[in-house]
Amino acid sequence: MLFYTGTAPATAQEYRDRPEQPAIWDRSQNTSFMFCAQIASLEQMLKTPSGVAAPGYDEVYIDPPVFRAFLLAAFDFLRRSGSLPLRRMMIGVLQTALFLDARASGEPLPIPPRFADIEQGLEDIT
Repeated sequence: MLFYTGTAPATAQEYRDRPEQPAIWDRSQNTSFMFCAQIASLEQMLKTPSGVAAPGYDEVYIDPPVFRAFLLAAFDFLRRSGSLPLRRMMIGVLQTALFLDARASGEPLPIPPRFADIEQGLEDIT
């Protein structure tokens, strides 16, 4: 699947009429499916939109400002929850999200203090 910035096309015609745009990530169906499922789960838990839309067509769209606000909400939630198992489960999806956020926004999001475990291995995401 290919990941792009911007909003997802609302119709098939809008999809066909869009000009070519550069992909920010190209991953297998399984990797993309897992990431999108995890983000959707976090959206429900945080009650905050993620800015990630997978309308089909083997493409995923990321709205950079909404996605960044979602990441900040996730860090705030983790900071307040204190649940180590939840934190461990969220590390991989947050690392991938931070990678995509940097690609979509053009600059990395500064990781809040006390999240060194999320920084470890972040450079391995490609």
